[in-house]
Amino acid sequence: MSTSCGICYDDYDSDEQIPCIGTCGHTICDRCRLLMHSSKCPHCNRKEAFSVKHVNKQLWDLIQFSNFVFGKPQNVEDNKNLKQCTNCGEFSKKLRVCRDCCVRSGIVQKYFRGDEEVLGDEDEVCEKIRSQAMCGDCIIDGEHFRHSTENLEKFIESYLDFLRIIKK
Repeated sequence: MSTSCGICYDDYDSDEQIPCIGTCGHTICDRCRLLMHSSKCPHCNRKEAFSVKHVNKQLWDLIQFSNFVFGKPQNVEDNKNLKQCTNCGEFSKKLRVCRDCCVRSGIVQKYFRGDEEVLGDEDEVCEKIRSQAMCGDCIIDGEHFRHSTENLEKFIESYLDFLRIIKK
């Protein structure tokens, strides 16, 4: 049993490369099944083998179990726009930062009094903020559930604007 599609050679996953089994017993990914001009099996030419979507449940369960035990393989090309959660290590399109914890830990300051100096340069502050970034699951399931959170990039942008105003 292979963990990649015999047509496109991509590994099966839970999005587009869902393993679909034909009435003949061959398995291809759902993306290839949808791109086929006929429902004939591309391996054995059995007619109507893929006319209806049937997920290969045994292979699906095996892949899910493997991802759970060994960790989901990450495609480097897909991760170019993804950022890694500092808590669980998973990649996500949108990471969040807990405002409450950033202020409480002193990473960011809520306000400045009189002649107080801004701590660190902008790059240093941004890196400290990024070191606190988490995915939505970690925010909800963790200790930050009732805290005030914000999108990582928006938080950094608004804090840098705040610092620029203070420095004037």
